[in-house]
Amino acid sequence: MSYVYEPGSVMKVVTLSGAMDVGKITPSTVIDDPGALYIGGYRIADWDGANHGKVTYTYVLEHSLNVGAMKAMLAEGHKNFYKYLQAFGLTQPSGIDVAGENFIPPPSADKMQDSQYATTAFGQGIDVNMVQMLSAINVVANGGKYAPPHVVERIGNHINPVMLQPQRQVISPDTAKQMTAMMQAVVQFGSGWTARVPGFELDQTGKTGTSQIPVKGKYTQKVWASYVGFLPAKNPKFTMIVVIRKPNVPGSEYDWTLNDGYFTAAPVWQKIAQTMVVSWHITPDRK
Repeated sequence: MSYVYEPGSVMKVVTLSGAMDVGKITPSTVIDDPGALYIGGYRIADWDGANHGKVTYTYVLEHSLNVGAMKAMLAEGHKNFYKYLQAFGLTQPSGIDVAGENFIPPPSADKMQDSQYATTAFGQGIDVNMVQMLSAINVVANGGKYAPPHVVERIGNHINPVMLQPQRQVISPDTAKQMTAMMQAVVQFGSGWTARVPGFELDQTGKTGTSQIPVKGKYTQKVWASYVGFLPAKNPKFTMIVVIRKPNVPGSEYDWTLNDGYFTAAPVWQKIAQTMVVSWHITPDRK
């Protein structure tokens, strides 16, 4: 909570959820992904720069396509997109009950440039702390409601006032259900395959994230790699995010994608999750 970073493609969960919630897209909506878009005078490309052709938004999330995220943002419009950034808790501190939370607010809605709206849609050009980002993803796990994060449950017999705050509805339960299914597809068919926990392969969710680290106003080849997910998918017992700053996989000096979240952060998530499943006696949901 004291360290801010650019979350990368984990943000696509927020972007696509907002666009679905206002009825502009569905998981099966088909778009054309030529590999890049020109927005605000900039050419902004997918991570691989490839022409992916006709794809669904489920495929966009599975394979983490920036063009799909930008098109979803454009479909819902700047005003709605910013409204959901606020609702998911990404434009203000989380308010967690521990001192030292660091926070860098994004520009106001009318001050953001078209290109910044575009990059924010896939998690670059916006700073968050990990509590903020995890709380945002937790909205999906929590049936569309934002649960204010806290560390302390009670002091003596007194319940922490943070826990008594009402959980506000951010997205509809149906939107949360659809996004949960899309995040399950990420694990089953997409970039989340390295986070599969034995026995939960069909019953866990995930999303990878890889964002370039800026130095003196320019992006470098160093990255933040991350993975977020929850399980069981329909009755979650925990939501967890793993973020690795500047992973350095051999060969990544020539190909920075070797440091991607699926390759670095997701296996760490998998090992922690597997230990939690055993120690907490978590079983898959009944089908």
